[in-house]
Amino acid sequence: MTLLMRDQENVEKGREQGILGMISALMDLDIPDYAILQKLQEKFLLTKEESLKYLNR
Repeated sequence: MTLLMRDQENVEKGREQGILGMISALMDLDIPDYAILQKLQEKFLLTKEESLKYLNR
């Protein structure tokens, strides 16, 4: 594995942790699922399908 590949993997892991952290925080605040989906799409440039996969974990 090259350093570039490892760096990319770390970036992806960090992004995923950020997405999951945001979902957790918004759920703790009783934000409705539709609003969480909108924010995921807006902040992380995810599709609706990608957002749903994260939300349904």
